[in-house]
Amino acid sequence: MTDFLLFNKLAEMNRNMTPERLFHEKGVGAYGEFSLYMPFSDYTEATFLKDTEQTTEVFVRFSRALGRRGSAETARDIRGMSVKFYTEAGDYDLLCQNMPVFFINEAKKFPRLYEALRPRNGLSHDKESFWQFVAENPEALHLILWLYSNKGTIKSYRHMEAFSVHTYRWRNEKGKAFYVRYHWLPLGGTKNISAHEAEFLAGYDPDALTSDLYRAIEEGRYPEYELVVQIIPEHAAREFPFDIFNKTFVWPERSYPHVKVGRLTLNRLPSDFHQEVEMCYFSPSNRVPGIELPEDELLALMCFALDDEWRNRRR
Repeated sequence: MTDFLLFNKLAEMNRNMTPERLFHEKGVGAYGEFSLYMPFSDYTEATFLKDTEQTTEVFVRFSRALGRRGSAETARDIRGMSVKFYTEAGDYDLLCQNMPVFFINEAKKFPRLYEALRPRNGLSHDKESFWQFVAENPEALHLILWLYSNKGTIKSYRHMEAFSVHTYRWRNEKGKAFYVRYHWLPLGGTKNISAHEAEFLAGYDPDALTSDLYRAIEEGRYPEYELVVQIIPEHAAREFPFDIFNKTFVWPERSYPHVKVGRLTLNRLPSDFHQEVEMCYFSPSNRVPGIELPEDELLALMCFALDDEWRNRRR
């Protein structure tokens, strides 16, 4: 054969087969904008959280934690909502999930968690390994209670709330620090489906959540979310009844109520799925002045895992 144009096309196709992510491989993305309700300059020097007259462009990737390429989107699982803010000071990544807690709190348990969640011997899910991990790590039961409620089978990404789970630190221009947790609320309301409907859709329309998101944006029914935060002054964190960095606990809303921050609107679809969605890279290490990472071993491990994963995927 001497059709070198064909050779080049095949070579390009091969190079589009990038290594898979550790988690959250099955995903969909959209662009939008974030507008601020009120200035938060008393809490952080992050520029996109100070000026209410300015909108910030964003890219959002929704995903299934355990879903591989081609898997059904409605299967019971944890969902991710990763938001990249394109700010004047650089890109800021906020990684959230639709469960308010995580399986573990100790970084050393992460490799064992990965083994328990990944498929073995060609099976989509090794139930024995998974439940053995839960039995050996009772702190995971809090997440299991959420996962096996209807929250584990969502109706639409447009009606999914999301939580940062990790605790972050804001610092204002005077050097005063605050600890925060983020929470996205869908303005169209939260909607879930039963396990029976999720199983039906897995066979009838495996890409139901992607189709729903794309169709809504194409028809001008733009999905909207409200960002709220819980804020704890640094000095008050020492008097907290439990470790504020523990990912298996939620912060009590009665003591630290949600404060409304701004609105996110998704209004544009990607034009190149591979380059813009498959190859997009999110990590807590992508931050801007005014938002810091606290001394948290599991969060530091996640930064390394995601950064190194990106180095491997883009080679």
